[in-house]
Amino acid sequence: MTDDLLHGRDKRSSVIIRASVIVAGMRLDRRVRNLSLHGACIDNQNDLTVGSIVYVSMGTLDDLAAEVMWASPKLAGLRFTLPIDLEAARRPRGSGTVAKAGWMIDTDSAHRIRGGGPR
Repeated sequence: MTDDLLHGRDKRSSVIIRASVIVAGMRLDRRVRNLSLHGACIDNQNDLTVGSIVYVSMGTLDDLAAEVMWASPKLAGLRFTLPIDLEAARRPRGSGTVAKAGWMIDTDSAHRIRGGGPR
């Protein structure tokens, strides 16, 4: 067993990810500094307190429930209620699926040749 597993810590990755954190009904824009399957270290502006339940949105993930486990004036440690998809957390917003069928495929495009054939 690795030392991390003995002490209950997942492998952490250093990241800089924009996140939206909802705490006590307020939406806060923060940066995630490191990330693991079960937790994250985020910027704190002295408004996250130990024991608070927060909801984090980052990457293509929305409203991840987490508990503030520790807090300093500049950083806070979160523990997610459920394991997260690390790839989805790192994925840029707006990189979802692209319509390939249905009415969206038929919309006009400035680059589409009209009339169906070569000119």
